[in-house]
Amino acid sequence: MKKILELYKSKQSVFNFDDLKSIFWIKNNQVLKNKLQFLKSKNIIESVAKWIYILKDKEINIFELVNKIYSPSYISFFSALYHYSIIFQYDEDVYLAYMKSDTRKILDFNIKLKNLKKEILLNPSWIINNWLYSIASKERAFLDTLYLYSDIHLDNISGLDYDKVISLLDVYNSKSLEKKAKSYFLK
Repeated sequence: MKKILELYKSKQSVFNFDDLKSIFWIKNNQVLKNKLQFLKSKNIIESVAKWIYILKDKEINIFELVNKIYSPSYISFFSALYHYSIIFQYDEDVYLAYMKSDTRKILDFNIKLKNLKKEILLNPSWIINNWLYSIASKERAFLDTLYLYSDIHLDNISGLDYDKVISLLDVYNSKSLEKKAKSYFLK
């Protein structure tokens, strides 16, 4: 019971198999699987994806959830732009920079996986990791979005740091992206 309280007190709202292994101090995989089956039968935890669990009565962090399910990845595009108030209207889907494009439904929202080249996806420049999830900085999210979408409307670019945007352009190695990005600051 003490370990279950630890789960509720944790900053995490989503746990993978290895997280639970260390929290419960169980080395044997089968013993942990049995424990998890028991917790599921008592409606304490719920499996939301393969080896990904949430507590039934704890509010989950959606960004944390999608980052746990899809790795390597980071929150970007419209999700990050909305998070930073660069855009004001946004649907409930979560946009994730990932190694392939797809749309997956989980719980009551869609995850929009967007393919970025490996060199871009794995470049850590201005990816913020807060230990629960990884999210693009506002400048990185701006460039990721411009990289995949030809023309986007931004409600408030005053929060973007032009010098950071220019320094990040090297990550993408694209002259057309550079031209597009600079044009937003000339308006």
